[in-house]
Amino acid sequence: MTDIQPPSDSDPVPLKHRELEKIAMAALHLGQLLMETGANADIVRKGMTMVVAGQHTETLAARIGYASLSLTVRGGGNTISRLLQVGHHGVNLQLNNAARSLAVRAAYGKITPEEIEKRVAALRTSTPKHHWLTVALATGLACASFGQLLGTDILAFAPIWLAGFIGQAIRHFMVKNRQNTFAMVATVAFVASSIGAFLSSLIGSVTPEMAMFSSVLLLVPGVPSMNAQTDIMEGSPTLGSARAITVLMILIFLTVGVAMSRHLFIHFDNNDVLSHFGIIHHTIFGAIAAAGFGILFNFSWRTVVWAAVGGAIALAIRTLGMDANWGLAMSSTIAAIVVTLFVRMLYLMPLNFPTGGSMLALAGCIPMIPGSGAAHGLVGLMTFASQHESYDVALLGSSAAAMLSVVFTIGGIGAAITLINEIFKRPSFPTQ
Repeated sequence: MTDIQPPSDSDPVPLKHRELEKIAMAALHLGQLLMETGANADIVRKGMTMVVAGQHTETLAARIGYASLSLTVRGGGNTISRLLQVGHHGVNLQLNNAARSLAVRAAYGKITPEEIEKRVAALRTSTPKHHWLTVALATGLACASFGQLLGTDILAFAPIWLAGFIGQAIRHFMVKNRQNTFAMVATVAFVASSIGAFLSSLIGSVTPEMAMFSSVLLLVPGVPSMNAQTDIMEGSPTLGSARAITVLMILIFLTVGVAMSRHLFIHFDNNDVLSHFGIIHHTIFGAIAAAGFGILFNFSWRTVVWAAVGGAIALAIRTLGMDANWGLAMSSTIAAIVVTLFVRMLYLMPLNFPTGGSMLALAGCIPMIPGSGAAHGLVGLMTFASQHESYDVALLGSSAAAMLSVVFTIGGIGAAITLINEIFKRPSFPTQ
């Protein structure tokens, strides 16, 4: 893609404020779409700038906030600033790729601002999306596969699948009805963990507590975690910090939901120790889990296959690392590096569809996120805080150790993906 040059100050045809406003709003609506479908700050900024440059105007300032976007555009001797609110932050790869393609077409100045706005609105309704039932079934299957990776017995597989299915269905309708995000997380966590724990214990599973935690792994905010790190590293600390706080809040409300459910099943035995399984076991269920989350992120079916391959590679590498006593954090970081390099190699192949870039790498790495460790650590800390007379120091130590392991593991995965993406860059937008 050729660079789009901004107009010179000697442009003989100054634009009116009304025309500048149309350009600014077209760019903001495209940036809004990119933001709401999982793009980081740099991608959003580039997308808006491309729209402005394609209209032979200049971007003076672009502010990427968590809840709003603002843009200042100059054309000739006139300048105008506009602001647009951002809605729910989600992940939708097909829609995100369509928005990037539209930005490329807009950069060449072949479509008007009015047409850009119409196409943005049309993309929201016309871009293919998996039916919510398919998404819910795939998400439940991913959670059940996570359970197998985390050590649940085979009897807990179906209960976790059902719990994940119901949890994702509840999330779908609560998001559709614009319910508060944190209320949604607590509700889904409580319902899904209760169903997973109750049904697994009912049919004789010896790992009902692990089933409880596996059932809520669909709520672990993997994409926001990675975007938070990327935004901070790429010079957007305010947005990155806002994303990080949102991730923390999600984890807290997830823990509240699980803690309420856990009180209903307080007499569980301590059967939540991670069992050791062979590399084939981890590879198979890592692939299934990654594919399930690929469907949740609205990957095309062909990209879902690549996500499954990435998940298989990630779990195979991590298992080998654990066997070599590298530790969970280091093994996961090395696996994330390999998966991200694999995605970069896909981009160099003559493929006729978008590979997904960072989102594909993240989908492959998601099976390595220690969601149950985070839940265990937070629940343990909450239990310790509720002890008013005699404090269990051992509980505090194990909970803090679990949380540190989670922090370093997620941080290592995010850092690995970000660093490889920075070293082996690929175009942020499709080339013509």
